[in-house]
Amino acid sequence: MSDNDLVIIATFDHDWQAHIAKDLLAEADIPSVLDNEIFSSLYPIGFNSIGGVNLRVFSRDKKRAQHIINNAKLS
Repeated sequence: MSDNDLVIIATFDHDWQAHIAKDLLAEADIPSVLDNEIFSSLYPIGFNSIGGVNLRVFSRDKKRAQHIINNAKLS
């Protein structure tokens, strides 16, 4: 795995949680992307059955990003 590979660091049940987490990472200058966020709007009922909203960062930022997300109150 290279430093530029995208890795999932968190999966959220709600898109608002994922956006808050993404904003927290942006404040720390950690770029990130969200997967499946459109599905959460299209299929609000049963959305968790397709896996939730994934938050991805570059593998080089994984430890720092996980620390930030783990210390945030997103539930």
